[in-house]
Amino acid sequence: MFHYFAHQALHWGPLYKHIHKLHHKYLAPFGLAAKYAHPAEVFILGTGMIAGPMLYCYFTHNLHIFTVYVWITLRLFQAIDAHSGYDFPWSLQHILPFWSGAEHHDFHHMAFTNNYSTSFQWCDRLFGTDDKYRDMRQCP
Repeated sequence: MFHYFAHQALHWGPLYKHIHKLHHKYLAPFGLAAKYAHPAEVFILGTGMIAGPMLYCYFTHNLHIFTVYVWITLRLFQAIDAHSGYDFPWSLQHILPFWSGAEHHDFHHMAFTNNYSTSFQWCDRLFGTDDKYRDMRQCP
């Protein structure tokens, strides 16, 4: 949820113009474009990535550094997959039906105003930010 709202906020006027526009340089993104971003954007969205393990550690007082490395690696692979432009057979949207995947996020790079989630499609569905994408999917 953090990523969804932070990403949507980055599409607001000054934040888009001065920070997020750099990431949208590529209308048809490729894997490495996932991390092609302004340092402020890396900090903002990176906060969401590391906040989960930090909160877990705060409340349980138990978190192994290896677990954090695995988590960060998985999140990086997920971001690269979402920006790859390919529907790989091993991508999570084939395992989890509510997962976004590359096609979902490619539409975001094309339309700019839809599909803010790179993980859970239900965020976009819940807040109505996937309407243009769903219309496109229904066209023959």
